[in-house]
Amino acid sequence: MIDSIPIKEEWDLLLPLLGSNAIKDPNDAQKILGVPDSMLELQGSNRDVILWLMEVTVSQRFGDIMRKIKEYMEKCEGPVMMIVIIIREARAYSSPEVTSSAGIWAKTHKTLLNLEEWQHDDDRPVDGLVQSVVPHRWMDRLDITVKVWLRHPDGHFSFNDANNLYGRSAQLTPEPHTGMAGLEAILKRGMVAIRDSIIDFVEKECEHSQEDLRALREWMPPTRIFNWDEIVDRVRKASLRDAHERYKVWHTANGGHR
Repeated sequence: MIDSIPIKEEWDLLLPLLGSNAIKDPNDAQKILGVPDSMLELQGSNRDVILWLMEVTVSQRFGDIMRKIKEYMEKCEGPVMMIVIIIREARAYSSPEVTSSAGIWAKTHKTLLNLEEWQHDDDRPVDGLVQSVVPHRWMDRLDITVKVWLRHPDGHFSFNDANNLYGRSAQLTPEPHTGMAGLEAILKRGMVAIRDSIIDFVEKECEHSQEDLRALREWMPPTRIFNWDEIVDRVRKASLRDAHERYKVWHTANGGHR
């Protein structure tokens, strides 16, 4: 979708989607505001502008992430859209007791199982439980929520925008999905605002004609900005690895060996 934005080669601009890049304080180059999981940045020969920021977080760290995002949006003038994906485990994890099924299993199984050996055909990461061949609730169902905020036309940004033109929330899992129509609509509006920011940048920083800008002005984002099925699938794979990591930590702490 980003690749479809018509940026002329002679403008000498890049529009990369970056992962885990540090954001510096505009007023203090020695200070790092944070390292978001993803950001869309317009890079020119004289300056760069961040257009969107994305964070993926577990619910326990949501407050910390929101404080960090607030600092991003207050100190960086560029971002017009903020996206947060929040992952919450339905029930908090606790390691197996010595007398549990897993504890009894461990007495006769001292060798660490790799992921392929450990996982069970009945495991349902994200949608249900991950219990593995070592009988325990290593990972519960995951609830995935997406929150999106847009910067107001006058430049201010508010997390009080919860369910209006400048803020939306939707539930990806568990099914049935809720709020997806509103989420897609605000994401589309966010991409239109990003397009307008690119136009403003070109008008100020690049040699251009009005004819050059016509294709950019006419560009409209697709109806669906993100492939949510792909995102859920990535969370599914990561959660299975995280569940296996919990098993490895427990296994080693209880006298098992690799």
